[in-house]
Amino acid sequence: MKRLWLICVGLLLLVMACGCGGRETLSQNELRSMGQEEQTQRELAYEVLDEAGRRLSFQEKPKRIASLTYGTDEILTDLVDMKRIVAYSRWAGDPEITFITKEQARKVGCKLQENTEAVLAVRPDLVVVSAAMSNEVIGSLEAMGLKVYVASRPKNYEQMQQKVLKLAEAVGEKEKGEAIIRQMDQRMAKLEAKLSQIPEAKRRTVVAFNFISAMGRKGDLIDNMLTMAHVVNGVAQIPSEYTNNYISKEQVVRINPDIFLLPTWNYDNRQDLDGYAKQIKFDPAYKDVKAIKNNQIKFVSDKYRYVASHHIVDTIENFAQAVYPEVFRGDKFW
Repeated sequence: MKRLWLICVGLLLLVMACGCGGRETLSQNELRSMGQEEQTQRELAYEVLDEAGRRLSFQEKPKRIASLTYGTDEILTDLVDMKRIVAYSRWAGDPEITFITKEQARKVGCKLQENTEAVLAVRPDLVVVSAAMSNEVIGSLEAMGLKVYVASRPKNYEQMQQKVLKLAEAVGEKEKGEAIIRQMDQRMAKLEAKLSQIPEAKRRTVVAFNFISAMGRKGDLIDNMLTMAHVVNGVAQIPSEYTNNYISKEQVVRINPDIFLLPTWNYDNRQDLDGYAKQIKFDPAYKDVKAIKNNQIKFVSDKYRYVASHHIVDTIENFAQAVYPEVFRGDKFW
């Protein structure tokens, strides 16, 4: 009996030992799996500074991105799978202000304004806004637990490239951002080779108008783009102390530009595009200006003059084609 009891106790201890051993093996597997997940998470995690200098941390690439500006709509469309974009800005699909097509706008299916509740409703894990957005709205979005990236408003080609690269880092697509920059530079090199045949003394002077007055002060983005198109920006010749608010007709007459560039975007459905063109064309103040005397009034879509993305290259090409059509026909310029 005693021997039988000892055998039973031994078997019981063996079973208990096997059981502990089994639990210990399972625990090690669990720990190993957890360690792998933590390692993967560490590899995916990254930090960036947005263009307002604010630090953002990511555990992985954002998968639900809401863009509230047309420039970042355009950049994101070429950076990420469109399935990762849950909302575009209000202007997406408007051909006069954005390069986002109507088909792309339909594919994303949602357009947002600066409405915090509407933004929250699409459940984004990243909201991209412009530096022009008020700190109050940005603060409201963040107070609702949303991650907000602030994009800049570039004033030249180099700053536009930085905008692309910084946003690419934020969405975890650095290599794609670098590829876009290479493509921009390659296209600009080809354009420069074509425009370099224009003697500096033969460069034409333009004045661009909005619906209020002439525009494009020295140092503005449009000034940089016209310069890169080998075009003389007439407004940039006006001393800065005289261009703080309104550029007068008298200043435009003194510039005596070769070409007027007029706006095309009826942004509030209240602008009379044809009426404004006639107003400029038949204004007695401009009757002796070369642009009027030679009937050189041209329309360049506002999506070019107000570009806010890597499509700045398209704008520079468009300006050059409008001002120097003979160069693009293959004619000799001189």
